[in-house]
Amino acid sequence: MDKNQPFFDPYNFSMQNQMAQQNQIDPALNGIDNIGNPMMYYEQQYMYYRYLTQMLEYKIKLKEYENLNKQN
Repeated sequence: MDKNQPFFDPYNFSMQNQMAQQNQIDPALNGIDNIGNPMMYYEQQYMYYRYLTQMLEYKIKLKEYENLNKQN
């Protein structure tokens, strides 16, 4: 996941109003009903949490491997 990517904030009502205005302007976007769905926010935060925990686990295992090689 890109760290510079802005996260979806379901409590930012001005962003939701902008999305609604875009849907009115562009009829191709009218099929997107779940833009304001909080589940998108939680899912994105969960994926970021998984990414961070996997990176942390990788770094811990790398340190253990380096320490094991130093001892041998």
